[in-house]
Amino acid sequence: MSIEPQENAPTETNSTPSWRDSLSNPAVLVAGGIALIALLAVIVLTVILVRQGGDDGVDTAVSGTPTPFGGSEAESSLAGEPLVVGMSDSATISVTLDSPITFGLPTEQFNVQTQVIGADGTWTPNVDEPGTAVWVYGTIVNYVVGLPDSDENRALLEGLSPGDEMTLATRGGTRYTFSFNSRTTVPVTNRDIFAQTTPGITLVILGTEGSERLVVNGRYVVAESDSQAGNVVNLGETAQLENIQLTVNSTTYIADRAEIPPGFALFVVDYQIQNVGLTAIDSGNLQLSLVDSLGNQYVLSPLATQLGNFPTLSGFLNANQVTQASAGYQIPLGLESESLSWVVTNRNSGAQVYVTLPFTGGASAAAGSTISLGRVEVSTDLTSLIIGGQITNLGTQPLVITESDVALQGQDGSVYLLLSTNPPFPWPVPPGQTLQFFLTYQRPPSDTAVFRVLNQGFQLTNLR
Repeated sequence: MSIEPQENAPTETNSTPSWRDSLSNPAVLVAGGIALIALLAVIVLTVILVRQGGDDGVDTAVSGTPTPFGGSEAESSLAGEPLVVGMSDSATISVTLDSPITFGLPTEQFNVQTQVIGADGTWTPNVDEPGTAVWVYGTIVNYVVGLPDSDENRALLEGLSPGDEMTLATRGGTRYTFSFNSRTTVPVTNRDIFAQTTPGITLVILGTEGSERLVVNGRYVVAESDSQAGNVVNLGETAQLENIQLTVNSTTYIADRAEIPPGFALFVVDYQIQNVGLTAIDSGNLQLSLVDSLGNQYVLSPLATQLGNFPTLSGFLNANQVTQASAGYQIPLGLESESLSWVVTNRNSGAQVYVTLPFTGGASAAAGSTISLGRVEVSTDLTSLIIGGQITNLGTQPLVITESDVALQGQDGSVYLLLSTNPPFPWPVPPGQTLQFFLTYQRPPSDTAVFRVLNQGFQLTNLR
């Protein structure tokens, strides 16, 4: 059996009468009746007051119950708050919530209300107002927007063609553009439309009679504006945000600590901030977010920030004060992005600066590794293939290998089943260290196969 490396394939008691004696006393009976009537009157009065309070706009719901539609004080206070959004069946990720207020099609503009999906997962808003759309609260990677079922709205969606653009403006002043991608009909019970894995927009016709409804999907279009072009800097360069100067001095990719949730890594930004104005600035007005090349946004993670070289930014910055601070984020393990953008926004004015940061995780970390195989043999029962080897991290950042980074394939592209692994995934490899591994696969029926790990492939022969 031979192995041929391939080139970079990718929780005191008083006595009292008895109750019988009391019942035999008429005075007691009369007094008791009067007390009972008074008690009933109090209960009725209380109910009336509660109902009137609800009608006057007083929130009598249980604490934590979401407000169904936008326009209330509770909903308007949601803009810019961190929110946890499901990104897969087994993991979650923190992103930034900035609720939409208007939505535009090529020939029509809609005001946007907010709707919270019930605990049972159903979404059946009743929106009859013309020119009004409904946004599903929390969908900010793939924005899910519902339009009332009308002939005009159906004609708008059915008339979209490739290249047509859709726009979404948020309460925070951000404007997103999407390009028409596809149109289909799906069952009313279909929940895939709420998926938050791909940046884009999903338009749904509401109140549809029958078992299916019309759905339109749009791709996210990365915005490039001249106003932002002059406010984009690189690592080590100083950016000017009104009376604030910001300089990112270093970044750190962390993936090998036990406290990190499975399926995630941390990215920490160490920076310097200076108030060059004449008055104090409230740092709470600054929103610090991280954006990958697909447009996914990540909010500050307390865990990641604690691992930085400096404390988190808080309080006021006095005139001419200079402060060193850290901002940490939780990102998907294995994220593929050539670079990341650190975006600092003044919530009051909407002004922003962008700092382009090199990303040393994902494929970049894999490039600084060497892989070798020392054992490839067929099991004694002739049903499986055992592969042993080692991975050395030659880079300066931790390297993490997951199950998706390894594969055994046939010459025809068929993929063979992974039966066991030692050690179990994920495999963290700190800088300068080596990890030994053993994998057991379903035995290929052919004499040759290709084993791939990270960005390297090995041609295996004489497997019979």
